[in-house]
Amino acid sequence: MNFPTVSRAWATPLLLACFALMAGTGVLMFLHRHSPLQEEIHAWLGWGVLAAAVLHVAGNFTLFKRHFAGRRPAVALLTFALALLVGTSLLRPVSGEPSVPALAVQTLARAPLRTLAPVFGLSVAEARQVLDNAGLAMADDDTSLDAAAQGRRDQIGNGLKALAAAARPSPR
Repeated sequence: MNFPTVSRAWATPLLLACFALMAGTGVLMFLHRHSPLQEEIHAWLGWGVLAAAVLHVAGNFTLFKRHFAGRRPAVALLTFALALLVGTSLLRPVSGEPSVPALAVQTLARAPLRTLAPVFGLSVAEARQVLDNAGLAMADDDTSLDAAAQGRRDQIGNGLKALAAAARPSPR
């Protein structure tokens, strides 16, 4: 059976381009300077990197075999990477309980506006204005951030950040 040959002339540049995009969006995500679209691109581009890497290896298979022949450090590194991937895939959290910060954010996000505003030292009207400026329209005083943001975590985070920025310290 003859397999079609893969052109190294485009397989290698394809892999480099996919890697450059993955690296760029990964760094932006690490620094929390990414857009939701960049996060989505990063997630889906992982498949592009995988496909490009397979094509790259297929197009350079003879060179790969020659490169790894008798090179124990390279083989050991690849073996370690594979073992790390398999090992971390088998690990599961000890409990399915969310973290304390996640619970706090969930609680704030689900609280009605009339309950949430005083947490930040704001009146309901002030909190409504702050959230409106942040792009979250609150239908009434019983609406929660979660409902106004329709469950979008990034919008909930933006609303909480806006409230925190407008917060007045409570008198001691």
